[in-house]
Amino acid sequence: MEILPYLHQLVIPTPFSVGPVNIYVARDPDGLTLIDCGPHTSAALEALEAGLAGLGHTTSDIRRILITHAHADHYGLAAELVKQSGAQVLTHPFNRLALQDYGDEREQRLAFYRGLLVQAGVPAAITETINTMRRGIGHYAQAVDPSGELNDGDRLMMEEQEWQVLHTPGHSAGLICLYEPGSRLLLSNDHLLRAISSNPLVEPPPPGQSHRLKSLVEYMAQLGRVAALDISTAWPGHGGPIKDVPVLVQQRIEFHAQRAGRILEIIGQHSLTTFEIAQPLFPRLDPLNFFLAISKVVGHLEWLEAEGRIGSTRHGEIVRWQSVPRF
Repeated sequence: MEILPYLHQLVIPTPFSVGPVNIYVARDPDGLTLIDCGPHTSAALEALEAGLAGLGHTTSDIRRILITHAHADHYGLAAELVKQSGAQVLTHPFNRLALQDYGDEREQRLAFYRGLLVQAGVPAAITETINTMRRGIGHYAQAVDPSGELNDGDRLMMEEQEWQVLHTPGHSAGLICLYEPGSRLLLSNDHLLRAISSNPLVEPPPPGQSHRLKSLVEYMAQLGRVAALDISTAWPGHGGPIKDVPVLVQQRIEFHAQRAGRILEIIGQHSLTTFEIAQPLFPRLDPLNFFLAISKVVGHLEWLEAEGRIGSTRHGEIVRWQSVPRF
C-alpha cells in the first residue's frame, strides 16, 4: 500500500495471536529504509521479499533498518536482513541489550517474569506453564547488533523529508514513533492501534536504570503527548490506519479508566493478590494470554497506586492490594 510516493506499507504474517504485523518501506536514491521487519520465520521472509519485489527491489537494497521496539514480531528478521544487505540497524538505546544479547537477556527476562508471577500470587503450576510457553516463542528472533541510536527528539531523513523521533514508552520501554509534520503522518507502531488497545507491558528495568518503568503510567502520559500533535493519519504496527487520533486516544483513556474502576470494585474492602484480581477480569484465557492479562492488571494497579487510590503490602514474596480511604 502506498502511503506517500516514497513510503509503502507491507503486511507480514506472524505466528502470534495479534495477527500480521505492518512494516514500512521508504525508498531513497541510495537504498531502502525499513521501519520494522517482521518475525524470524520463512513465511515472513517470503512475504517481505515478495513485497519488495513488487516495489522493484530486493533485500540487498536495504541500507538501514529502524526497529521501533524489541518485540520479536517487529524485529525478528533483522539479523538475517543484515547478513543479506549489510544494512545499519538503528533503535532506541533501551532496546540495545535485548537485541544484541538476545539469548542471555531473554533468560534474564524470563527469570524476571517468573518473579513477577510469584509476587502476583499466581499458583506454581500456572507459573511453570506460562514460563514454558514463553520460552517456546524465543526462536522467532535472533541477536542483532545495533549500529546506531534513535533518541527522543532526533531527526532522520527519508526522501528529503525530516521525520521526528518520539520516544513513547508504555507498550515497551524502548518504543519509538516517527512523525512527519509536513504530511502530518505518524508511524505509531504498537503505541496506538485502531482495533485493539495496546498492552502496556511490565518489563525489567531498562539498561542503565535501577527501577523498571510503570508501564501504564508512562503510556497514559504518552497518549496525551501524541494526541496533541497535528496528525492526519496514524499508521500502526497492526491493523488499519487511524484517521481520528484524538478521538481514539480519548477512547483508550476511557477504556483504561473503566478497567481501573472495575479493579477498584473487585478489591472493595478486601486485601487481594494480583492473581485474585485478574481472575474475574480474565476468567477464560490460555496460559500465554493470561500472562499478558497479569501484566495488564499490574499496570492498572500501579496507575491506581500512583493516584493514591490503592496501596500495597508485602506478605513474604506475595504483594496484596487494598483500597485507600478517600476523604
